[in-house]
Order: sequence, then C-alpha cells, then structure tokens
Amino acid sequence: MQRRPDDCHWRLRPDVVCTVLNEGAVVLDLRSKYFYSANSTAWAILQMFETGASPAEVRAAGRRWGDPGDAAGVDGVLNQILAEDLVEPADAPATAPPEIAVPAWVPPVLCKNQEPLQRIMVSAFDPGLPLAE
Repeated sequence: MQRRPDDCHWRLRPDVVCTVLNEGAVVLDLRSKYFYSANSTAWAILQMFETGASPAEVRAAGRRWGDPGDAAGVDGVLNQILAEDLVEPADAPATAPPEIAVPAWVPPVLCKNQEPLQRIMVSAFDPGLPLAE
C-alpha cells in the first residue's frame, strides 16, 4: 500500500536550492532548471520541509500563522510543492519541526517561472550578443 502525502514526512530534495530575500525567497530546482519566487508565507512553508515535516504539521503551523483554510492558503502551496516534486519522502524527524514565525499572514504564493533557467540565462561568450564598448 502506497502512503498518502499526509501520512509521511517530506523534506526538500537536496537539489532544490533556496536563496532568502527580504520578503521571501527564490527557489531553484537544479533538476528541472525551473525557479520559483516565494513570498514570506510560502517561504515559511518551504522552511518547514528543510528538516522534514508532514503536511499535517505544516497545516497546523499555517493555522498559527492565520491561515483561513481556503484554497489560496497553505493547502494550495502544499499541493503545488508536491506536484512540482520539490520534496521527497523522508523518515520521520527525530525532533519536532522548527517553529517558524510569520510576522503577518499573507496568502502564500509560490510562483513558477514560465521558462527554465537555461532559456533565460545568456552567456557572456555568446557571439550573437553585441560587444560592450
């Protein structure tokens, strides 16, 4: 019997890299080359998966943060994180998930860029680019 996502702990895959910004983070999936922008609440959700957390633990944290429980809340981002394969199953952590504070509730937004990174990045050695004078 396959475990449902709610029945297990998940952690960010090792090849998912996060860079913290003032109001959230940028998340790069090195496997797919897609990157995401996360607002402060979505970043808080992702942080819970750094050491391993279950969706139930993330939902409980969301309620503490002020999540009204609608589709634009924690469940929406949880579903996206699982669908985008940014996490992998993990053994249950030996400790409780980290206490993460969210200063003010805003609906979490994890926005996937439409193009993978290799289509956006431009090489300085590209002969098609004009030279700086």
